[in-house]
This record gives sequence, structure tokens and C-alpha cells, in this order.
Amino acid sequence: MKSNLLNRFNLKSKESSHRILNIIFICLLILCISSTFLLSSHLFKISSKVNQDIFQTMDANSPDPGKTSAEHTQINADVQKVKLGIYLERIEDLDIKQSRWNYEFYIWFNWNPKQIDFLGKNNLEHKNEIPFSIINGDIISSEIVQTAYDSASNSQYIQYLVKARNTQFFDVSLYPVDQHDLIIPIEHKWLDRNKLVFVPDTVDSKISSRVMINGYERSPNCRLIEKPHAYKSARGNPSLNAGYKVNFSQLRMATRISRGGLSSIFKLFIVLYVAVIVTFIAPFVSDPSRYTVGALFTTASANYILSQKLPAVEIFTFAEIINTVCLGIIVLMMALLAILPAVIFSDGKADAYEKKMNQRINITCFIYFIVINVILAGIALSLNG
Repeated sequence: MKSNLLNRFNLKSKESSHRILNIIFICLLILCISSTFLLSSHLFKISSKVNQDIFQTMDANSPDPGKTSAEHTQINADVQKVKLGIYLERIEDLDIKQSRWNYEFYIWFNWNPKQIDFLGKNNLEHKNEIPFSIINGDIISSEIVQTAYDSASNSQYIQYLVKARNTQFFDVSLYPVDQHDLIIPIEHKWLDRNKLVFVPDTVDSKISSRVMINGYERSPNCRLIEKPHAYKSARGNPSLNAGYKVNFSQLRMATRISRGGLSSIFKLFIVLYVAVIVTFIAPFVSDPSRYTVGALFTTASANYILSQKLPAVEIFTFAEIINTVCLGIIVLMMALLAILPAVIFSDGKADAYEKKMNQRINITCFIYFIVINVILAGIALSLNG
């Protein structure tokens, strides 16, 4: 009689254990599939935005993302043209976190002095003033290298050597596989686009082979475009109407820098990946808590180091997604290591089905770890090419 009651109790206990294991497995599958879809969609969205912003910034016919749009982009027939060229000599410093970079370059202009007073020699307000400015930047020093005048073609030429510092927002959404355009934006100080339009000198504008940046690969080529830059303020000038808006001709030279592919990902996340793998080894040791707690602290340390490298951003970046996924898997394994033994050994022993489900749950977690990292890395690399 006692034996029958004990068998019935054990049978009910096993049925309850099997039911709980099935629920855990189903919930785990739902969590893995839904998180993979949500995180992939988020990464695809921010990757697409990064590419779109880079394209618009260096496309002559597109408005700058998030900035005042020009009222018109067409060039009047009577506007004077000034040829502008740039030779980037060196990049002294690049600080992604502080959003700035220092550099040295040669800049030259060609124009017809009978048609336009480019240097402001006849303008008392601007006489002996540098006629150009670097938008979102400061000219640290400048000197005239050479001047020339060709009477046959009535062409004036002047060349400057300039040291400058730019403040530029670097979108690190895809760090550590991010890419950026280092842009030198040049405008005339007082002649707007109704009086002057820059024409890029695409023949002689180049980047020195000596230009190198630690941690980044640099494209050997550069791009030059001219596009209108709108100002929508009279700046308190009483002679101008309310709602005053004016366009200036802005020439932009851009050089593309980018980090490596899979190697950059592995170098940054190798410690995280090892911590997760250690968590999967934990069930096979006598004291798994030592491994899981160590992995948890390793992940927290990696996240702190990452935060020191990047500027504060509002979006959930690629690096933060990987960190969160690894942290989530470690916490999930810690929870499973606490719950599964309690469920399986509630009656003091484990049957074949319980052992099989325990193995299936652990394998599912490991497959999820591999698959989601491959998918996220694939999206970041494919859209950042």
C-alpha cells in the first residue's frame, strides 16, 4: 500500500517536473526568437540611418540631416565662380569621444579679380582679413605660401598653409566597425552664394600618403562637393527683415576612415565571449556559482571600459547590444542553474526525460549565443561596407 502511494506521488512529481521543464523550454524559445528579431531590427534601423546620414552629408543635392535646408540649390548664371582646392598634409590628432580633430592642410583659390573682390581689398571692413572660414572649426594658424597673377587669363591665385581644429559629431552607433567622413567645410566669410560659388578643384586636391590615424584605415581617395549652407537668422541686424535667410557656398572635402571587420569585433568582445563560454562550462563543475559570478563581474568591467571609450549617445549602439546580449545570457544561465536542479531533483533523482530537457535547454542557450552574435555582426558589417 505504501509502495503504491509512493509510486503515485513520484509519478505526479515527475509529471509536474516535466510540465515545468516544457514551460521553461517554450519560454526560452520565445525569448530567443523575439529578442533576436527585436535586436536585429534595431541594429538594421540604426545602420541604415548611419549610411543615409553619411550619404546626405556628402551629396551635393541632398539636405544635411537635421539641419536647416537651403531655400534653393540652383546657381544663378551671373554668379562668380572661384576654384578651390585642398591638399590634406597631416592629421595631428583625432578624438572620437571629444568629437574633434586637428589637422594641417594647404588651400588655394583661383578667381578673376576684375569680376569679384575675393580678398576684400576694396572693402574697409574686411581688408587684410583671411577671406575664408572653417565651419564648426577654428583656424589655429594660417600663412600665405604663394600668390600669382596671370594677366593673359586674368586669373588671380593664392595659396595658404592652415592649421585647424574641427568640432565634428562622430556617429558611433556601429562601434567597433564604425566609419566616418572627416570633413573640411570651407566658406567665404562675407560673400554669400548670390555673389560667389566655389568650384572644386578635383584634379589637384589630394590627401598626403603620410596621413595616418591610429586604429582606423583611411581611404586613399578624397571627395569634394559644393553645396549651399543656409543661415536663418538676421543676427540682430536692423537693416535686415525678420525671418531673414541667406545661403553661402560651402565646399567640403571628405576623407573616409573606417575600422576593420571581424577582427575589430573579436578584439573588443573576446573577453565577453570567454565570460559567456565559462558560464556554459559552469554546470559541469562542482561549484558553478564561482564561474557565473566571475563571468558577471567580467561583463560589468567590460561594459565600464567600453563606456570610457565612447561619447555619450542616446541610442542603443552595436557595442552596447553585444554587451547586453552577453550579460543577459550570463544572467539567464545563472537563473537556469538555480531553477533546473530544483525542478529535476525535487524527488531526489532525475529520469531520462528530465536529463534530456536539461541538455536541450542548455544547448538552446548556447545556439542562441552563437546565432545572435553572428546575425548582429553580419548586419553591422554588411551595412557598414
